[in-house]
Amino acid sequence: MNAYSHSSADFFEAKYKASTDPWNFESSDYELRRYDAILHMLDGSTYRSALEPGCSIGVLTEGLATICENVFALDFSPTALKEAAKRCEKLTHVQLACISLEEIDSYAPFDLIVLSEIGYYFAEDRWRQITQEIVAEMKSGSTLLAAHWTGTSSDHEISGDLVHEILLADPRLSLQQRERHAGFRLERWERI
Repeated sequence: MNAYSHSSADFFEAKYKASTDPWNFESSDYELRRYDAILHMLDGSTYRSALEPGCSIGVLTEGLATICENVFALDFSPTALKEAAKRCEKLTHVQLACISLEEIDSYAPFDLIVLSEIGYYFAEDRWRQITQEIVAEMKSGSTLLAAHWTGTSSDHEISGDLVHEILLADPRLSLQQRERHAGFRLERWERI
């Protein structure tokens, strides 16, 4: 059994050390469908500055770069970020950083924040606190998008559905679009 907490940097780094793509982000039908659904939900909009925490090996980052003037993608696994850097090396408007979501100085500069497959690695109270901080700093008219698997995993602290229900309960967010796909849910809000 792995001795690391499922939400720790060490847990994720061990996963990426064992396999450069431990969740098959590059080739899984599920993952590719999820990325397509995310980009489709954002279709028709362009964003000045996007934040993508938990960017992993940069597959979604590459897609976000097509609709964003700047993308700030982060992951706390150095091994994952090396792969993301290779994938995005020609995308000069993508900045990568080896930090966690909780180390962001301010969420105010971003008019798009994408929370994809990250929320269920936090305990319920901590996820509620983090998302309240994010929403508090977002500027009016900014977009928050969340996409999470709705299955169960021993790695997860809370369910993907609970991740989204916590966001839905925030009165400062106006739900713009909601979709439920086979295995995941996707919602887009505007900051009031």
